Amino acid sequence: MGCQGKRQKIMLNYCARYISVYRHKLAVYLSMSIVSTIIAIIIPIFCGQIIDLMTSNQDVYRLIKMGILVLLLGFLNILIGYWNYRFYIVIQTNTAEDISEDIIHHLHKISLNELQKYDMGYLNESINNDSNSIVIFFLSLIVNALSNGLMLLSSLLILCTISLKVGAVLFLLICLYIIFFLGIRDKLLREAESYKDARSVFFSALLEQFGNIKFIKQQALEDYYKSKLKQEFKIFFEKALSVQQFFYRYSSADDILEIAVNFCIYVLGGISVVKGNMTIGGFTIILNFYKNIIASIKYFADLGKEYQDNNASYKRLQKYCELKEQKNGVQILEDISTISCNNLCFTRDGQRILQGLNITFEKGEIYCIHGENGSGKTTLIDLLSGLFIGEYEGEIYYNDINIENIDMREMRRRKISILEQEPYVLGGSLEDNICLSGKQLESKYFSRIIKKKIGTVGENGKGISGGEKQKIGILRVLAKQSDVLIFDEPTSALDQESKKDFFDLLKKIKKEKIIIFISHDKEAKQIADKVIEMSVENHD
Repeated sequence: MGCQGKRQKIMLNYCARYISVYRHKLAVYLSMSIVSTIIAIIIPIFCGQIIDLMTSNQDVYRLIKMGILVLLLGFLNILIGYWNYRFYIVIQTNTAEDISEDIIHHLHKISLNELQKYDMGYLNESINNDSNSIVIFFLSLIVNALSNGLMLLSSLLILCTISLKVGAVLFLLICLYIIFFLGIRDKLLREAESYKDARSVFFSALLEQFGNIKFIKQQALEDYYKSKLKQEFKIFFEKALSVQQFFYRYSSADDILEIAVNFCIYVLGGISVVKGNMTIGGFTIILNFYKNIIASIKYFADLGKEYQDNNASYKRLQKYCELKEQKNGVQILEDISTISCNNLCFTRDGQRILQGLNITFEKGEIYCIHGENGSGKTTLIDLLSGLFIGEYEGEIYYNDINIENIDMREMRRRKISILEQEPYVLGGSLEDNICLSGKQLESKYFSRIIKKKIGTVGENGKGISGGEKQKIGILRVLAKQSDVLIFDEPTSALDQESKKDFFDLLKKIKKEKIIIFISHDKEAKQIADKVIEMSVENHD
């Protein structure tokens, strides 16, 4: 269920597409909710009848039977509530996960340049919270709105049957409240949007405090980051205070309504009892139903506020869905023999990084890209691996086929292996880290690179050295058995013996590969068949 197919203008349509996957569970959940509501309507009527039996000195046996019936209905409602909550958790958590998963999968296909405009902490907090928020609201709408609507209408009908005056006054107050809400709903949406953005920015600042903990400690920047967090909190607090003051004034309308309803119930109902037009039991029924009416009115009042709040969440998710996916071709190559760059130019943030680069990489050769920092070495391999398709000038060809016509996602999955400058290591076993592609590493590679046992690895290499992380990354590249092997500073953390073994291995396997590595290592230049010198001033 792709993210691009979800560009619905209405939040409810968007949620419905996802929740429909769990429609059978939803039907059970909805049915049990209706049964629970009917029981909640019946119980006050029986309670009123019990009071009339008590005051009229009628059959005690009948009174006991009515009491037992109320007791059994109460226990039944508790049992229904238990199973209802289980169904709710299953539907809500899975649906929110489906939405988050689709959005994250979509963001994986966005250009790196575009994605790097977003703060990752902000994105994480926004996608997780907003997905859960709109699903919770949707379930509340289709289940609680139905239950509360049934409760409200039934209660008003029963109340009007007992006392038409009280029912008419309540209906008038409800109409006034609806008019009030319609007048401020746009303001509710704006306040909800601004609060959510301020909250996400603040939680992103919190994440930064933990994400950079080693840097903070190394540079003794505790006071600086403390001050920075205080500034972010101040902005968030001021916005939160402003929004909460507005919402408090809005919710005060509920209190005013409840005070007015209390007045109607006790004055009009009390007069009817005194005049003999209503029994004590009937008055008790009114008291119970009036509480149900107030609860339902408050629900619908909050529903308006919740809708505006969750509409803000929906809009944020849609902004991510509407980010244009990076261009990706459809052609798949079974073998890569050459990679060519023709007059390749690349600009980022207004700065020219590559200018008129012309070069061809051929199978059976080892290439060492050498140059000063900022000369575009890493950018070049990012371009060669298809991370910036449609964002450069010039052409890149694989086997004389333009890279724009090739399915580069599939090529990176099957035919191109890349060792990053800082290899990311997963928590788990050594084998899990190496065999990400599902292919098994040939033992001759393993024994030449790792000569001592490495046990379970912590997340991102916790508990192992930088050299061991680099060796795991090298083996991961080799295990993929790709036609193109790209290494970014592969020997920066290796000892002399490990470097020699690595270079010897590259020379042995180069016949069927295109091997490209970025390195400042002099020995790397010596084993390369061709050295590509790059500089900041000249990329020709």
